[in-house]
Amino acid sequence: MLAVQQQQTQGRDTQFYGGVDLAKRRREYDDYLTAKAEEIKEQRLARHYFHGDQWTETELKVLKDRRQAPVTNNLFSLKINGIVGVLERLKQDPKAYPRTPKHEQGSEIATAALRYALDAEQWEMISPASARDCGVTGVGGLEIEITQGDMGDSEVGLNPVDSDLFFYDPRSFRDDFSDARFMGVAKWVGVDLAKEMFPEKADDLDGVFDGSTGAGAAHDQDRERKWVDTTNKRIRLIDHWYIERGEWKWCVYSGYTELMSGDSFLIDEKGKTQSKYIMFSANVDHDGDRYGFFRNIKSLQDETNQRRARSLAMLNGRRIRMTEGAVNDVEKLRREASRHDGVIVHSPGAELEFEDAKSLGDMRSHLEFSIKAEQDIEKFGPNPALIGEDTKADSGRAINLLQQAGMAQIGPFMISYKAWKLRVYRAVWNAIQHYWTAERWIRVTDDDGVAQFIQINGIDVDEFGRPAMVNALGSLDVDIILDEGPDTINMQADAFDALSALARAGERMPPGLLIELAPIQSSIKKKYLDMMRPAPEQQQMQQAAAQLQFAGAQADVADKQAAAELKKAQTVKVLADAGAVGQPQGEAGPSQMEMFAQVSETAARTHDLHATAYLKEAQTAKTYQDIQLAPQRQQQEFALKSQQMAQRNLGQRA
Repeated sequence: MLAVQQQQTQGRDTQFYGGVDLAKRRREYDDYLTAKAEEIKEQRLARHYFHGDQWTETELKVLKDRRQAPVTNNLFSLKINGIVGVLERLKQDPKAYPRTPKHEQGSEIATAALRYALDAEQWEMISPASARDCGVTGVGGLEIEITQGDMGDSEVGLNPVDSDLFFYDPRSFRDDFSDARFMGVAKWVGVDLAKEMFPEKADDLDGVFDGSTGAGAAHDQDRERKWVDTTNKRIRLIDHWYIERGEWKWCVYSGYTELMSGDSFLIDEKGKTQSKYIMFSANVDHDGDRYGFFRNIKSLQDETNQRRARSLAMLNGRRIRMTEGAVNDVEKLRREASRHDGVIVHSPGAELEFEDAKSLGDMRSHLEFSIKAEQDIEKFGPNPALIGEDTKADSGRAINLLQQAGMAQIGPFMISYKAWKLRVYRAVWNAIQHYWTAERWIRVTDDDGVAQFIQINGIDVDEFGRPAMVNALGSLDVDIILDEGPDTINMQADAFDALSALARAGERMPPGLLIELAPIQSSIKKKYLDMMRPAPEQQQMQQAAAQLQFAGAQADVADKQAAAELKKAQTVKVLADAGAVGQPQGEAGPSQMEMFAQVSETAARTHDLHATAYLKEAQTAKTYQDIQLAPQRQQQEFALKSQQMAQRNLGQRA
């Protein structure tokens, strides 16, 4: 919100005007504070519990009077952190798909641009923080800002929204706030800071001073004592977004003083304005109040703390039954009885009995109930199998099935969270389409870790020499979805176990496949796989050797064909000679059969000579190639033996 002036002046149709109905806007904010008082109280209590503040002032006073230390077993915080960890383990990356065949190539550009914009705003830090906030208080999300970039182009920014500062339309019942008519953020700021944010309204801000209560004192009661200096002037600054005539608008005001206002600077895929606040809820009850996991865990958390504290007090103290006047100082008796080396002096003949057996029985009952409450909390949401604890299954497939069963209990929350991320992706994509107009280069990394640069909104020339846009984001028509992947760790381990079992049974396995599936570091895998691949020079020599071998085979076939032609010609000649014996003596000159036989024999001998020469040439080249490839063949034989040895070692270790 501190960047509200900078980001909103980047929007379209932004201007300073007095057309905002501030009385209506203030009334909307007051309606939220009145209708959602119980929700605000529950959210504040949930934040206290998450941070370990789980005892009231009255309870602490009672414990202090008993000389009993408070015991806090913060299972609520562990449960929320476990849920966030599960969400982070699931792969949910944005991916763009074309809406038309001609934009199929542009979908890859859109995916790269969207992921680049998210990485630049540290999306990997914002998304789990929003999930944690929603799990605790029931409301989480972020705001999209448009700021001026260093290259003259606008940048799309993401800022997490504090749920204790967020307000919304109390008539909204949907978990994505799609039916809300207004929403925004309200917080106290110093007058000096407000003047820096709105210098053109400095005179008006001097007249706005609310140093006492003001509207919404209960909204951020926890923060009032922490960051507000009551000796200085302060004002309540409200960034209010609302729908008017079907379009989203915004205004920033304090009291009845309007500071800034305008139309929304964000456009969705349908060309309509949208709010900059993208929020979601974990649950919505029958009254429309939003709540997180705290509501269903609070009673179990209180029971665990109370029973543990009670059990510890019973263990440190002892219950005594005695006759009146058995000791002179009862308090001294109580102190000595609690000590492990205490000395108790009582009057002769007085009855003094320690009820340790009954106390131990009561303490055991409290501990059993406490353990039962802890087990109930453990059943709620992620189970130990889901977060990777206490799993004794040998198969990765079995672990995956256990984790799927655990995720079913937080299914509604995961659905809301995934839908929220999808809305964020689409809003960011629409924003970069609208505001990324200048040429820029983005750096992307593929699945193999290789970085490359992609030009977007560039200018080049087409085949006719005319200027043309290169990878223009504004002209792409794509749809953004979540590209979800399976739990590759468990599936990879399961495949490695199966192949290792086959290797132990004597089956031959490609060493490269076992190395690829082995549970070792990626850098070690890459290094070993690179060693297994032949060098480029060696590949060229192997290709040349294969070509020579093929040429030798062709020469051998040609030689055999020539020999067959020669035999055929000789047969024809024999037949011609036999025919000449029966001719009359007066006939002179060779017959037609003799001439054909002579021509065939001559052609066959010529073909045989060429084939023999070609075969000798191929054999000579092959011999020369064998001499050159001899060192490489020795290296290959050595590498093959090393691979076979590595395969045997992997099979033995598996």
